[in-house]
Parts: sequence; C-alpha cells; structure tokens
Amino acid sequence: MEFADKKHMVIVGYGDIGSAIGKIAKHGLGMKVTGLKRRPDQVNDAQKNNANDIVGNDQYDRVIAEADYVVGVLPGLDSTIDFFNMESTFKKMKKTAVFMNIGRGSTVNEQDLVEALNSEVIGGGVLDVFKKEPLVVESGLWECKNLLITPHCADQDAGHIPRSLQVFEKNLEIYMEKGEKELVNVCDKQAGY
Repeated sequence: MEFADKKHMVIVGYGDIGSAIGKIAKHGLGMKVTGLKRRPDQVNDAQKNNANDIVGNDQYDRVIAEADYVVGVLPGLDSTIDFFNMESTFKKMKKTAVFMNIGRGSTVNEQDLVEALNSEVIGGGVLDVFKKEPLVVESGLWECKNLLITPHCADQDAGHIPRSLQVFEKNLEIYMEKGEKELVNVCDKQAGY
C-alpha cells in the first residue's frame, strides 16, 4: 500500500482553511490527507491538489476510523452544534488518534471530549477554540494531561494582518469597479459561513 508508513489526517470541513491544512500535511509533512466535505463536488483544483482523497459525509465513519489525526474545521451552525461527540466521533476513532479543532468551539461536546481523553478512548487532543472563550477556569479540559490548549490563535502569524488587509483592499477595488457580485472570500448568508 502506498501510504502504509505514513500518518493519515482527515480534515472534517474541507474548504479553504481545510485545504490550507491539507497542503501543509500532504506536501510539507508527507501525510496521507482525506478531505471530508458535505458537497465534495464543489472543490476547486487547488483544493483537490492538497488532499489524496475528498469524500462526502456518507464516508465519515470509515475515514475517521482510519485516521491518525482528525481535524475539525466546521462552521458554527445549528446543524454542527456538538457534532464531535463521544458516539459520533471519539468512540469511532483509533485509540492512538489525536482530535484537533480549529473550526468553531460549538462543534465539540467538551464534556464528551474530556471523558474520551481521560479514559483514553483517543490518544490526545489539540483545541484552539471553545464553546465559551476564554476557556472557563472550571472546565475539565484544563485537567486533561493529553490535551494541548491554545488561545484561539492558530491563524495568527506575522503575516495575518497584512493578508487580511490585502483581501479588504482587493474587495474594495472590485466593489468600486464592479459592485458586490465578484467579491472574494464572501460569507454565504444562506449557508451560514
């Protein structure tokens, strides 16, 4: 098998951010990357290049059971509240697998994650986002010895603000010339993200 010796990352919510993660994992770290997307047919060529496979939600159970790393990048919608929980996710993962969330904090049932980590249902976790931020002192997450916690800063580096300003500048130019129909990086208010 081609990927027998490689670690496998499954990215749940494979859009622009998921694709950027896939690029680093696949091309930088040599990992096998599977993107999971509600509509896998709506993936552009650059996104396709950053994953070895892109599958629909009907493949969720299979791919998370195979993953060494499950990365959540889901938007915060009514349909994604507590999406990652003991029954739907953690019990289906390998005992050595690591769960990571950089999407929205509302997508993780934090109490289930505490239980999964403390009882070694999964190997570890990395969280950058939480249901309530900053993470409350009383949260059981603080006591998990196999969890890395970051303060909602995964996207911030030295180029974060300049890149944000470039997108704003580009959109301002487009808006002034053509109106709002051709803007980039636009939130779809119907979809919620």
